[in-house]
Amino acid sequence: MKKVLLIMPISTLNWGEKNAGGVDSVCQMLVRELASRTQPLKYRYRVLAFDPKSQEQYTGRPIILSEQVEVIFAPANESRIGLPLPGIVTGWLRVREQISNYKPDIVHAHMNSWMIWPGGRAKNILTLHSYRKIGRKPVSFSNDLLYEKIIPSLSEYCVDIFTCVGSELVEALKKDTNKPIHIVSNPIDIAFNSQLKNEMVKTQDNKIKLVTCALISRRKRVDLILALLKEIRKSGRDVTLNIIGPNVDPVYYSELEMLIKKWELSDNVLFLGRLNQKEIIQQYQDADVGVFLSDQETFGLAPLEMLAAGLPLIATSVGILGERKDTFSKLGVTYYSNEQIENIACSIDSILYRDMRKAQDYIRSHFSAQGVLEQYESLYDEVIR
Repeated sequence: MKKVLLIMPISTLNWGEKNAGGVDSVCQMLVRELASRTQPLKYRYRVLAFDPKSQEQYTGRPIILSEQVEVIFAPANESRIGLPLPGIVTGWLRVREQISNYKPDIVHAHMNSWMIWPGGRAKNILTLHSYRKIGRKPVSFSNDLLYEKIIPSLSEYCVDIFTCVGSELVEALKKDTNKPIHIVSNPIDIAFNSQLKNEMVKTQDNKIKLVTCALISRRKRVDLILALLKEIRKSGRDVTLNIIGPNVDPVYYSELEMLIKKWELSDNVLFLGRLNQKEIIQQYQDADVGVFLSDQETFGLAPLEMLAAGLPLIATSVGILGERKDTFSKLGVTYYSNEQIENIACSIDSILYRDMRKAQDYIRSHFSAQGVLEQYESLYDEVIR
């Protein structure tokens, strides 16, 4: 049986208990789906799971999830021979060790820094969740030079097939390579697919509960959500906003606090910080409308998770919501623009009562972990044919 080495950021095998972001969450879903299959798999899998928070230590001993799926954890940052080395170096060393020990037929990585001269004779597949400046926050001159210029150029030589989670990444990548590129969307966890709440319960007390889920960073445009909240309140409605997500930009967070004070929204806004999946689902169950007004997304997990949970959605045309705008408009998504903010605020009742069952069905049928894995395995078949 052919062997696949998956290289992924994964923070836990207690699925959904924690994650360090969207890619971590996606990779947890995929490995969970692999391990839960009852029919024999086409391939044998080993997952080299880099813990983004470096809480899991490297032992080299596989954790057996099923007969054909095993996991080896490694910290994203670690010391070697007593020296604290950059994560890109220690990660590269771990990748080469696993390729040497496991001797896979296919190496499939979810970050391009793991695909720089990995060694071995395997066919290499790279899935891009971000690329160069797309989907990436600037850090420093040297860091940006490394991750936006050097690593993309070096990894391109070692990859046989690319996959991207969205068309924006594909268009950018086409400028740099002639190698095959495929779009494979991210999966949405079936745990979010819950039953719609009784519509009569939603507004029986005249309250409207908005919810958003995002890193508190400038690109996520939480300030626009606050402005929408203000407009809805001007119409006389009792409205609140729960904001799920960690503060990763203290300067921007301070600006949000000033806006809240200026617009007298202190009693209407609650920052919840980072929550686990179960807690996020509960917030969605308690909410009336999901809001996601990001400036840029390579895919956009959070708004699709809101739709999967049955929430009416107000969103910007980014990521998959931009690529399939006509489809999602017909499914009930309200698309936001600055010019439409007053109209959206005035239409909040019609948004509130929107039937989102068709959107739920669409998410369930088009973004399943099983479907994503089937696409990946078709690429494995192709690359080793």
